[in-house]
Amino acid sequence: MEPVGFLPRVPKSPNRGDRDDMSDTGPNDDPVSLGLVKVKQCGLCAMEFEEHNLPGVVSFQAIANLRNKWGAGLPSSAAKLRSASARYSSVKLCAFCYQFFYDAAD
Repeated sequence: MEPVGFLPRVPKSPNRGDRDDMSDTGPNDDPVSLGLVKVKQCGLCAMEFEEHNLPGVVSFQAIANLRNKWGAGLPSSAAKLRSASARYSSVKLCAFCYQFFYDAAD
């Protein structure tokens, strides 16, 4: 039987033959730390997601308007985004936060 070509190969351990489990993986085996997975923050809730799980894109101005409407304001870390030109840069959102920007079809 030939191995399937699209599955990743698991390296063999030099001491034990085939690796059955991944329990002895070190901290450097994390795909995020290796740069294999791109992680970004949602522009509204600031939770970290893999980049492909941030489907929504809105302007920072829309986020600022919504946060002001909620009475939350802008965090102090967003001081550089208070300029007028930065308000129109695009910001990625997770699927949950993107629902707040959908237009109602009613």
